[in-house]
Amino acid sequence: MGFSLRDVARSLGVYPSAVYWHVATRDDLLASVVEATMADVAPEPGKLSWQDWLRELFSRCREVIRRHPNVAQLLGGHLVANASLSPGMIDRILSVLVAAGFKNDQIVDMYNVVIATMVGFSTLEFASMPTDDPAGWAAQLQEKVSSIRALEFPTLARYLPAMANRSFIVRWQNGTDAAMDSSFRAYVETAIAGMERALARA
Repeated sequence: MGFSLRDVARSLGVYPSAVYWHVATRDDLLASVVEATMADVAPEPGKLSWQDWLRELFSRCREVIRRHPNVAQLLGGHLVANASLSPGMIDRILSVLVAAGFKNDQIVDMYNVVIATMVGFSTLEFASMPTDDPAGWAAQLQEKVSSIRALEFPTLARYLPAMANRSFIVRWQNGTDAAMDSSFRAYVETAIAGMERALARA
Protein backbone atom coordinates (compact mmCIF):
# COMPACT_ATOMS: atom_id res chain seq x y z
CA MET A 1 0.00 0.00 0.00
CA GLY A 2 2.78 2.42 -0.89
CA PHE A 3 1.01 5.58 -2.02
CA SER A 4 0.26 9.09 -0.84
CA LEU A 5 -2.78 11.33 -1.18
CA ARG A 6 -0.79 13.33 -3.72
CA ASP A 7 -0.44 10.11 -5.75
CA VAL A 8 -4.20 9.65 -5.55
CA ALA A 9 -4.78 13.22 -6.72
CA ARG A 10 -2.34 12.72 -9.60
CA SER A 11 -4.08 9.51 -10.72
CA LEU A 12 -7.45 11.31 -10.61
CA GLY A 13 -6.12 14.33 -12.49
CA VAL A 14 -7.04 16.77 -9.72
CA TYR A 15 -5.18 19.06 -7.34
CA PRO A 16 -4.22 17.51 -3.99
CA SER A 17 -6.48 20.00 -2.22
CA ALA A 18 -9.47 18.31 -3.87
CA VAL A 19 -8.56 15.02 -2.21
CA TYR A 20 -7.75 16.64 1.13
CA TRP A 21 -11.20 18.21 1.07
CA HIS A 22 -12.67 14.71 1.51
CA VAL A 23 -10.01 12.89 3.58
CA ALA A 24 -7.36 14.36 5.83
CA THR A 25 -4.85 11.52 5.76
CA ARG A 26 -3.94 8.36 3.88
CA ASP A 27 -5.25 6.28 6.79
CA ASP A 28 -8.59 8.11 6.59
CA LEU A 29 -8.81 7.19 2.92
CA LEU A 30 -8.02 3.51 3.57
CA ALA A 31 -10.55 3.41 6.42
CA SER A 32 -13.18 4.87 4.09
CA VAL A 33 -12.37 2.24 1.47
CA VAL A 34 -12.88 -0.53 4.03
CA GLU A 35 -16.10 1.00 5.32
CA ALA A 36 -17.53 1.39 1.81
CA THR A 37 -16.53 -2.15 0.86
CA MET A 38 -18.16 -3.67 3.95
CA ALA A 39 -21.23 -1.41 4.02
CA ASP A 40 -23.84 -4.02 3.08
CA VAL A 41 -22.30 -7.14 4.59
CA ALA A 42 -24.61 -7.49 7.60
CA PRO A 43 -27.96 -9.10 6.71
CA GLU A 44 -31.28 -7.72 7.94
CA PRO A 45 -31.89 -9.18 11.41
CA GLY A 46 -35.05 -11.00 12.40
CA LYS A 47 -35.55 -13.16 9.31
CA LEU A 48 -33.13 -15.99 10.11
CA SER A 49 -32.11 -18.01 13.14
CA TRP A 50 -29.08 -16.48 14.81
CA GLN A 51 -26.92 -19.33 13.52
CA ASP A 52 -28.08 -18.84 9.91
CA TRP A 53 -27.74 -15.07 10.27
CA LEU A 54 -24.10 -15.52 11.26
CA ARG A 55 -23.52 -17.98 8.40
CA GLU A 56 -24.91 -15.38 6.02
CA LEU A 57 -22.79 -12.61 7.56
CA PHE A 58 -19.59 -14.64 7.28
CA SER A 59 -20.36 -15.75 3.73
CA ARG A 60 -21.19 -12.22 2.59
CA CYS A 61 -18.01 -10.86 4.13
CA ARG A 62 -15.95 -13.54 2.39
CA GLU A 63 -17.65 -12.81 -0.93
CA VAL A 64 -16.85 -9.10 -0.62
CA ILE A 65 -13.21 -9.92 0.04
CA ARG A 66 -13.20 -12.37 -2.87
CA ARG A 67 -14.47 -9.61 -5.19
CA HIS A 68 -12.02 -7.06 -3.74
CA PRO A 69 -9.02 -9.12 -2.57
CA ASN A 70 -6.80 -6.07 -2.13
CA VAL A 71 -8.95 -5.06 0.81
CA ALA A 72 -7.95 -8.22 2.72
CA GLN A 73 -4.72 -6.71 3.99
CA LEU A 74 -6.58 -3.62 5.23
CA LEU A 75 -9.24 -5.32 7.31
CA GLY A 76 -7.18 -6.13 10.39
CA GLY A 77 -5.83 -2.61 10.70
CA HIS A 78 -8.90 -0.63 9.70
CA LEU A 79 -12.02 -2.73 10.17
CA VAL A 80 -11.09 -4.16 13.54
CA ALA A 81 -8.65 -1.73 15.13
CA ASN A 82 -10.02 1.58 13.85
CA ALA A 83 -13.41 3.17 13.26
CA SER A 84 -14.16 1.67 9.84
CA LEU A 85 -16.86 -0.67 11.10
CA SER A 86 -20.13 1.25 10.97
CA PRO A 87 -22.29 1.64 14.06
CA GLY A 88 -25.15 0.06 12.10
CA MET A 89 -23.21 -3.17 11.58
CA ILE A 90 -22.12 -3.31 15.21
CA ASP A 91 -25.71 -2.76 16.33
CA ARG A 92 -27.01 -5.55 14.09
CA ILE A 93 -24.44 -8.01 15.39
CA LEU A 94 -25.23 -7.11 19.00
CA SER A 95 -28.98 -7.32 18.37
CA VAL A 96 -28.62 -10.82 16.95
CA LEU A 97 -26.52 -11.92 19.93
CA VAL A 98 -29.05 -10.51 22.40
CA ALA A 99 -31.97 -12.13 20.54
CA ALA A 100 -30.07 -15.45 20.57
CA GLY A 101 -30.11 -15.33 24.37
CA PHE A 102 -26.52 -14.49 25.21
CA LYS A 103 -26.26 -12.88 28.64
CA ASN A 104 -24.77 -9.47 29.29
CA ASP A 105 -21.51 -10.91 30.60
CA GLN A 106 -21.13 -12.95 27.39
CA ILE A 107 -21.90 -10.25 24.83
CA VAL A 108 -18.42 -8.73 24.50
CA ASP A 109 -16.73 -12.12 24.16
CA MET A 110 -19.29 -13.36 21.61
CA TYR A 111 -19.08 -10.10 19.66
CA ASN A 112 -15.32 -10.52 19.44
CA VAL A 113 -15.80 -14.13 18.27
CA VAL A 114 -18.13 -12.90 15.51
CA ILE A 115 -15.73 -10.21 14.28
CA ALA A 116 -12.76 -12.57 14.37
CA THR A 117 -14.70 -15.22 12.46
CA MET A 118 -16.00 -12.66 10.00
CA VAL A 119 -12.58 -11.40 8.96
CA GLY A 120 -10.03 -13.93 10.21
CA PHE A 121 -10.27 -16.79 7.73
CA SER A 122 -10.97 -14.68 4.67
CA THR A 123 -8.17 -12.19 5.21
CA LEU A 124 -5.77 -15.13 5.35
CA GLU A 125 -7.38 -16.88 2.39
CA PHE A 126 -7.14 -13.80 0.16
CA ALA A 127 -3.87 -12.42 1.50
CA SER A 128 -1.64 -10.90 -1.15
CA MET A 129 0.89 -13.10 -2.85
CA PRO A 130 4.44 -11.81 -3.58
CA THR A 131 4.52 -9.33 -6.45
CA ASP A 132 8.21 -9.75 -7.35
CA ASP A 133 8.41 -12.68 -9.80
CA PRO A 134 5.25 -14.47 -8.56
CA ALA A 135 5.72 -17.37 -10.99
CA GLY A 136 9.27 -17.94 -9.81
CA TRP A 137 8.18 -17.71 -6.18
CA ALA A 138 5.38 -20.23 -6.75
CA ALA A 139 7.71 -22.64 -8.53
CA GLN A 140 10.28 -22.34 -5.74
CA LEU A 141 7.65 -23.03 -3.09
CA GLN A 142 6.26 -26.04 -4.97
CA GLU A 143 9.76 -27.46 -5.24
CA LYS A 144 10.35 -26.88 -1.53
CA VAL A 145 7.07 -28.60 -0.65
CA SER A 146 7.82 -31.58 -2.88
CA SER A 147 11.27 -32.02 -1.31
CA ILE A 148 9.98 -32.47 2.26
CA ARG A 149 11.51 -35.65 3.63
CA ALA A 150 9.02 -38.25 4.83
CA LEU A 151 11.42 -39.79 7.36
CA GLU A 152 12.06 -36.44 9.02
CA PHE A 153 8.47 -35.13 8.91
CA PRO A 154 6.29 -38.27 8.63
CA THR A 155 2.94 -36.72 9.60
CA LEU A 156 3.38 -33.75 7.28
CA ALA A 157 4.47 -36.04 4.44
CA ARG A 158 1.39 -38.21 4.96
CA TYR A 159 -1.05 -35.30 4.61
CA LEU A 160 0.95 -33.17 2.20
CA PRO A 161 -0.77 -34.35 -1.00
CA ALA A 162 -4.12 -33.22 0.42
CA MET A 163 -2.71 -29.99 1.87
CA ALA A 164 -0.63 -28.78 -1.05
CA ASN A 165 -2.01 -25.46 -2.32
CA ARG A 166 -5.22 -26.06 -0.36
CA SER A 167 -4.07 -25.09 3.13
CA PHE A 168 -2.53 -22.10 4.86
CA ILE A 169 1.27 -21.82 4.63
CA VAL A 170 1.51 -24.82 2.29
CA ARG A 171 0.21 -22.98 -0.79
CA TRP A 172 1.38 -20.86 -3.69
CA GLN A 173 -1.93 -19.27 -4.70
CA ASN A 174 -4.44 -17.34 -2.65
CA GLY A 175 -8.20 -17.80 -2.55
CA THR A 176 -8.72 -15.91 -5.79
CA ASP A 177 -7.23 -18.83 -7.73
CA ALA A 178 -7.48 -21.64 -5.17
CA ALA A 179 -10.58 -21.18 -3.03
CA MET A 180 -10.72 -22.93 0.35
CA ASP A 181 -14.48 -23.49 0.42
CA SER A 182 -14.68 -26.62 2.55
CA SER A 183 -12.20 -25.26 5.09
CA PHE A 184 -14.19 -22.02 5.30
CA ARG A 185 -17.40 -23.95 5.98
CA ALA A 186 -15.63 -26.01 8.65
CA TYR A 187 -14.30 -22.81 10.24
CA VAL A 188 -17.74 -21.21 10.35
CA GLU A 189 -19.45 -24.32 11.72
CA THR A 190 -16.78 -24.73 14.39
CA ALA A 191 -17.23 -21.12 15.52
CA ILE A 192 -21.02 -21.42 15.63
CA ALA A 193 -20.86 -24.74 17.50
CA GLY A 194 -18.61 -23.10 20.08
CA MET A 195 -21.07 -20.23 20.47
CA GLU A 196 -23.94 -22.72 20.88
CA ARG A 197 -22.02 -24.44 23.69
CA ALA A 198 -21.36 -21.09 25.37
CA LEU A 199 -25.09 -20.28 25.15
CA ALA A 200 -26.04 -23.68 26.58
CA ARG A 201 -23.65 -23.24 29.51
CA ALA A 202 -25.24 -19.89 30.34
